[in-house]
Amino acid sequence: MNIGNATPQELARGVAAAEAVFARSGITALQGAEGLFALEGWDIKGFPDDDKPTEDENRAAAAWMEADKAAAAACCAGWPEAKVPRHQIMELINVARTKLQAEAIPDTWPQRRQLYPDVVRRLEITTGPDRQIDFDIAFVLGWVPERPTLDRVEPLSEDGDRIPFFTSDLAQVEEMARKALKDWTIEIDRNPCDARVFDPAAGDDDDALRMAAWRDFDGSLHMEKPPANPAIALTLAMMRGQSMHFE
Repeated sequence: MNIGNATPQELARGVAAAEAVFARSGITALQGAEGLFALEGWDIKGFPDDDKPTEDENRAAAAWMEADKAAAAACCAGWPEAKVPRHQIMELINVARTKLQAEAIPDTWPQRRQLYPDVVRRLEITTGPDRQIDFDIAFVLGWVPERPTLDRVEPLSEDGDRIPFFTSDLAQVEEMARKALKDWTIEIDRNPCDARVFDPAAGDDDDALRMAAWRDFDGSLHMEKPPANPAIALTLAMMRGQSMHFE
């Protein structure tokens, strides 16, 4: 469990509450984590109809989320409401945290993980559309099995589609974002270019549920200059939201 400032006794209370949920549901912690990985992977890929989690995976993921909620409530009983975490607090030790990591070829996961912050940095400073950045985003997200380069034939996704034009086609990026985050709010500015993506129900401290490309929600700036165009801005906001998968 990852809850800052919690005492060993409080953490133990949280673990016990989570174990009780798993015992009642008849699902092990490992099964719950695997179900959550499947759900995360479906999310990352944009909720494709042909790759939905199975009924068992959905049930296991639901058990994990219930256990996570119970653990937080038990651990933080009596705490001020503002200090109770609203993000996921549990982690299964020594098991890949995400579907993306679990499915990655062992010798490519370190490369994907290392490339992620570089892609975010390049999105921040690029002066316009960049097809290599498009390719690298697809590789980082696991949409293609190896990193494409401009000097080779462009690979297709698993569904036979071209790699999305993340840095130039706003309509395409916005369609993917709205499909992946159906109940979220997406705001796009054009002068200067910026984008914000957030869950309307999120609190001020729920950073995992609020992503901005340039100007953050507290008014601070992620970088000196705004993104080069609206497509890059929305892609950058979405990529910031993937950071938890690459920690």
